[in-house]
Amino acid sequence: MDDRCPWQLSGSAVMGKRRSATEVTAVRARLKTEFVSNLSSPGTALEDIPLSSTDRCQWRCSAEGCDHEWRTRLQFRTRTVNPSGCPECAKRRNRAPGPGEALADLNPALVRQFRRNLSRPDRGPDTLRPQSHDLCEWECAQGHIWPATLANRTNGRGCPDCIGHGRSPFECNVAMLVEAASGVSVELDHRLRLPGRSQDRFDLYLPEPAPGLLIDLDPEWTHNRPGSLERDTAKTAAALAAGLDVERIRSRGLPPVPVPGLIHHEAGPGVDPEDWAEAVGVVLRHRGLPWRQLTPAEVLAALTKGVQLWERAVAGPEVSAADVAPHLEAEFVANLTNPGRGPDRMPPGCNDVCVWRCGQPGCGYEWQAALHSRALGGRGCSRCASTRVGVANSRPGAGESLAEVNPAMAAELIEVVDHIGWTAFDLLPGSNKTCRWRCSDCRFEYPAPPNRRTGQSSGCPRCARQRTSTARVRPKPGRSLQDVHPALADELLEVIGESNLTAKELRPSSAKLCRWACSKPGCPGRWEATPDQRSRRGGTGKRCPVCHPPRKSRTQQ
Repeated sequence: MDDRCPWQLSGSAVMGKRRSATEVTAVRARLKTEFVSNLSSPGTALEDIPLSSTDRCQWRCSAEGCDHEWRTRLQFRTRTVNPSGCPECAKRRNRAPGPGEALADLNPALVRQFRRNLSRPDRGPDTLRPQSHDLCEWECAQGHIWPATLANRTNGRGCPDCIGHGRSPFECNVAMLVEAASGVSVELDHRLRLPGRSQDRFDLYLPEPAPGLLIDLDPEWTHNRPGSLERDTAKTAAALAAGLDVERIRSRGLPPVPVPGLIHHEAGPGVDPEDWAEAVGVVLRHRGLPWRQLTPAEVLAALTKGVQLWERAVAGPEVSAADVAPHLEAEFVANLTNPGRGPDRMPPGCNDVCVWRCGQPGCGYEWQAALHSRALGGRGCSRCASTRVGVANSRPGAGESLAEVNPAMAAELIEVVDHIGWTAFDLLPGSNKTCRWRCSDCRFEYPAPPNRRTGQSSGCPRCARQRTSTARVRPKPGRSLQDVHPALADELLEVIGESNLTAKELRPSSAKLCRWACSKPGCPGRWEATPDQRSRRGGTGKRCPVCHPPRKSRTQQ
């Protein structure tokens, strides 16, 4: 039995909408049973006080076996949201439950989402009644965490982030009643992408008869907000323009949707699922579809099915991330969002950010990533992924390998460093992988990637230095020994050690040792000297030793 006071039972009936004159009269009648006196204005009767008055009054609880008296303002007792009541009854409601009265006994499914009691940390599911107003912390199957009172959760409030995945208890109940009364299957939260719009969602969809009927339910509590009528109009107009069959059922008092050709259907006020299902029945009967009146037992069965449908909608998957991706347990290091929770305690779609360590041999890289990106997205170690991508991108296609494009360079390849077993057929000509080469001319071995060998003036570094040295000693045009000292060039026999060089390829200042022959007729003079020695002092240096014998020193004389 519900042990709330009578005024509390009526409070929820007026939440979320304006009171009518009948409802105001009913509220006064219920409060009159507990009204004792007006302390702020003595002698004033309850009928003469506005419901929003701040007058302080004396009250006596009308609950059976209570009779507790207390003082509070009238406006606190008549407000539509969380009206105050007898404090002694509130204490009794929050008392420790008796045998079989605890949340753990009555609602094990809700206990699985319980994390901790924020109002009274020492009270848990075993010592809390289902209608307790303690503020608790909850965690849904998707890993979302939020605070809510236990009474709200018991009364059907779910995770605010899941929001029933596009559904509500009201829509689930209406859908099951319509399905039972018409015999036609009903799909909840039908989604379409209409031309020029993002994805639109329709509350009910009846696929039979083809092409199907779309029905939107517009209760006042969700369609009486700023901009709601404009959004409903644009959505309905786009659906009709696309050739869809659409009907809207709106709460009584809401303005009709101004779309030409759309019939205005009403239900409510309130969100009684039987009333709204009957409005859907009017639409179906008008279209010639079957509809029958349900018996009380059939209504109860349909509503029970609707509750079960809603519970499944907000429950999420019953499997953990470890069930979906067992390899994550070996790579899991820590949960940064909720320390202590591992993959076995998190659903696959959980948003918790965790630390992971790669289990591949030789890697061990650590990184941070949300669990859902690994369990559902299939993401792994970024370092290993980069390596795999690099290897895949470096492998040549048919006719693209180094061996096929540049056989001469491929013949000098010894090995590919860090890639045992690779050959010139596994390399692209522009690869950046370090290789070892053996020069085909001087047999010198050196490391270099292929992309450095395919450029200009690249290859064996020893040969390159030799070419540079040779180029450095060659004269510029018009500056050779032949051009500057033609007489000396006529006496040049050979460059010792480099017999291929001629006077045209020597500088006058060259230090290369050469062999010379005297140009005088009949002179047998032969000597060795460098071009630099011969070109000094205007060509008189290091002359023929026969024609110009060296002078004797004074000591020799």
